[in-house]
Amino acid sequence: MKCFLREMAVIVLFLTLSQGSWAQEEKGAGEYNSDDVVLSATKTNVVKYEIGTWVTVITEKEIIEKGKGTVLELLRDVPGLNILQCSGFGGTASIYLRGSKPGYTLVMIDGVEVNDPMGTDRSFDLGCLTTDNIERIEVIRGPQSTLYGSDAIGGIVNIITKKGRGKAKMEVSGSVGTDDTFSESVGVRGGTEKVNYSLSFSRLDSAGISKADRVAGETLDLEKDGFENTTVSSRLGFNLAGKSELDLRLRYTDAKIDVDDGGYDDDPNHTSDRKVLTSKLGFKQLLSSRWDHKLSLSFLNMERNYRDKEDMIDTTDDLTSWYKGENKKIEWQNNFLLSKINTLTAGFEREEEKGSSFYRSGSYISDFNERSINNTAYYLQNQLRLRNKLFTILGLRADEHELFGTQLNYKISCVYFIPQVNTRLKGNWGTGFKAPSLFQLYSDYGNTELKPDESRGYDLGVEQGLLEEKVSLGMTYFHNDFENMIDWDNFTSKYKNIGNAWTEGLEVEMGIKPLEVLKVKLNYSYTQSEDKETKLELLRRPISQSNLNVNWNFLQKGNVNLNVSYTGEYKDRDFGTWERITLGNYAVVNLFSAYDLTENLEVFVKINNLLDRDYQEIFGFTSPGTAFYGGIKAVF
Repeated sequence: MKCFLREMAVIVLFLTLSQGSWAQEEKGAGEYNSDDVVLSATKTNVVKYEIGTWVTVITEKEIIEKGKGTVLELLRDVPGLNILQCSGFGGTASIYLRGSKPGYTLVMIDGVEVNDPMGTDRSFDLGCLTTDNIERIEVIRGPQSTLYGSDAIGGIVNIITKKGRGKAKMEVSGSVGTDDTFSESVGVRGGTEKVNYSLSFSRLDSAGISKADRVAGETLDLEKDGFENTTVSSRLGFNLAGKSELDLRLRYTDAKIDVDDGGYDDDPNHTSDRKVLTSKLGFKQLLSSRWDHKLSLSFLNMERNYRDKEDMIDTTDDLTSWYKGENKKIEWQNNFLLSKINTLTAGFEREEEKGSSFYRSGSYISDFNERSINNTAYYLQNQLRLRNKLFTILGLRADEHELFGTQLNYKISCVYFIPQVNTRLKGNWGTGFKAPSLFQLYSDYGNTELKPDESRGYDLGVEQGLLEEKVSLGMTYFHNDFENMIDWDNFTSKYKNIGNAWTEGLEVEMGIKPLEVLKVKLNYSYTQSEDKETKLELLRRPISQSNLNVNWNFLQKGNVNLNVSYTGEYKDRDFGTWERITLGNYAVVNLFSAYDLTENLEVFVKINNLLDRDYQEIFGFTSPGTAFYGGIKAVF
């Protein structure tokens, strides 16, 4: 404890004194485009080459080039990030970032936290999130609790919607494909000096495939599990007098999913409905040349409903349940330019989370009456830029939780640039925490004595640019220790702080641009993990993963994108026998191509799982075979 307090004192002292240091240094101009600027890593706009944290930015151009319709498809290409899904459209999809738990990654849409307040581990299910009206995605790897609090132990995923610019433009598209899959979308956006706007509406319908796989040696007439998804997204901004801006963002998803009872357990009438509403009202103002502030109000409403009645396969089924969760947050952020090389960020957050649920199976009823939890947080961050060579970020945060009291977290991040060889040396050290969920606290299996999960993590790496940035290389080693983890206790049938684990690994990235029209990206991730109590590797963490993406623009009118992803072996569990099993490695090849027939009309074709590889991401659940899609897009 004394060592920890000394570390805190050193950080606070540095934050206080650094504003007067190196005051005569001048900030370099730097030639970068907007795609190089990152918001999520520091909550300020910073060029990503000056950030020690490892960041992956998926730009609007890349989203268009890859032709992927869901966010989870895009995230599969991110190094160190693994997504496992229970079959195809609508299947539950979880993030394992650097080997951490799904609930250890904070997912946001325009800065609004969308992790499910009534989820068992408060993780976010990516299964129904489409790419409609999305401008970019920022993935920050490593502990981020100093800025984002709970749920950000493994990192964050921030999804940013489109901002309207210039002359009004309307976009209409439609496609048809395998398994009676149809998608339609329409969107409009534009802007002037005073106002900007974007609005999109999309619909996706698919007959789908059976989520439950066939039982080995048996022939089953498995029914298809359909999927319907309606998404509306909007963003409206105003430039006001006094160098201030007002911004309103809304996104609503209504999905209907046919599900099965589990792996190798087909069910013809088990269904789920999911409704997610996110909204954010933001105001920012430049008060002086050295001070700007942002005030935001955000709201999340999430509802899940499940129904399962008797059928020919399960004559005893009789299930009805629902889960409702809300999250409200107010945040006030202030940025102070203390000198040309030093920026101090100070912020305040007040958050209220509440939820309720109902579960009935036959005569058994569990009624979770509405409960709520409040959390107040204060954070401080200092960004220092010395001679365009050394860039440091130090952060400190205090969370005052209603149940377990004060939680302190800190982070130190550093980049050292060697211009003679165009090399960047990067390092990070930070702590994180994960507050217990409402379900873990107050359900029939809950425990109000729970304390937060805690973590310490660091990474060390290098980035290298070659041949005038036509070739870029990156490599990092990371290590995380997770302690006091909340887990299920079989002896008491309650949740307890009984888990301890570690993860470590290596991430390698390479980008090659031999021609202006040709880009090649390759990454490889190696991850080891261990439960400190059992000495066994953690479930669903592949040891090795790699991704290859090749994009070619041809004839100034066409585009071809080839994506190959490989996943090595990993452990899962057969929840019928409770035995650990090994899932085999697999490689999936996807191909997308688009061609401009006219200035305003484009046709496209997409082939997923081109080689028709048969594999399982989660034991007992199918994965889609080869699927063909074709469509047309018009811009007015």
